[in-house]
Amino acid sequence: MVKYPSRRWFLGVGAILLLVCVLASLALGQATMRRTPRLQVRAIQTGLVIPGMEELRITLPAARAEALRTKQAANVQVLARSYFMRNNIPHLRLAGDREVMLMPLTTMEGQPTRRQLSASMRLPTAMRAYRLHLNLTVVGKLRPLLPPDTLDHRSNQTPIRDQQNRGTCVAFASMAGLEVAYGSTTLDLSEQDAYHIYMRQEGRTCCYNYGLKTTNSADYLKNHAVCKETNWGYVNYGGLGCPISNPNGHRPDAAEDNARHKIKTCQMIWRNDELTTDSGTYINNPKYLESILHSGKDIIFGTHVAGWSGNLAGTIDVQLGPGGQPLPSAGGHAMLVVGYDRPAEYFIVKNSWGTGYGQSGYLYLSYDYIRTYAKYGYYVTGVEPVLRTFRPMLRRGVLRRRP
Repeated sequence: MVKYPSRRWFLGVGAILLLVCVLASLALGQATMRRTPRLQVRAIQTGLVIPGMEELRITLPAARAEALRTKQAANVQVLARSYFMRNNIPHLRLAGDREVMLMPLTTMEGQPTRRQLSASMRLPTAMRAYRLHLNLTVVGKLRPLLPPDTLDHRSNQTPIRDQQNRGTCVAFASMAGLEVAYGSTTLDLSEQDAYHIYMRQEGRTCCYNYGLKTTNSADYLKNHAVCKETNWGYVNYGGLGCPISNPNGHRPDAAEDNARHKIKTCQMIWRNDELTTDSGTYINNPKYLESILHSGKDIIFGTHVAGWSGNLAGTIDVQLGPGGQPLPSAGGHAMLVVGYDRPAEYFIVKNSWGTGYGQSGYLYLSYDYIRTYAKYGYYVTGVEPVLRTFRPMLRRGVLRRRP
């Protein structure tokens, strides 16, 4: 007589198979959420022979890549002379032999958590009228609001600054954004203090010039206030050396006592590598940036640098390498988006390399450049009121408890 397995045996095997399927599904879901970014670092292979420099190859969805086929081919000889490595930091040589630091590619790495990404999808109340413009789902009747064809916030800005030959672009971009968030064209916040705070939070010293992820500065400015330029002036270290007068990067008493400017609330913006149309709340969606600017906010953002050279006049656009693909990134840079021109398809960006480059210190980045190279950013939605602190009196002993 053939003995068949019992019913209990079948139930046990079925339970095991079900458990295996559930675990496999969860593993696949986690792998999807941790999907390898479509931007891949590899050795340079585009004809730009730059010793020691890595590149970030830009891989785009097919529809986006096809739309760029008609872009201008890059002059690889000019670019090979424009980019170089020094002390393991990528540099860009501009017109007049001006040399500026870029952020190393490894500094820009990192993806948002699911919570960060979910929070960035929520539109503030002031932005909800733009849902149709952003191609988002609309519940009920809503009159579509389209931002104007052009918008220019340059008249609201503080003067153009110069980070000189230090890798402090995030400090300059974030201070420019914080200054305008306070509604002042004369406020001059201390980039030296901001960079000191950033490096302290990153576990580095003020002499470290590798920079930091642009989005990290948002959290640091929520938890730490900065002082004005008059309390701690910017110092050009001249490479990686520290100034003799402040060798350990200690915060001066004047900066400590007068640190009163900080972010109260802000909205993060992340990149969607799979984006094929201008939709959603992403940094590589020009419609979203237009809507933010039209709501009265400016955007602190980080971008890859690819194909920049000369005096940066005109509109900086996507250029193609010898293989017909967008040029790879040689490094990163942080700036402030302050306007746009939709018919001409460019954004107006406040830079920190002085007034001698671009449009008196402002750059024009094409919509396609933003779609291709913009990495992440944020805009300030609220600032802390400037309050008087009591640290100076505590230091002088005025408020100390008597024995």
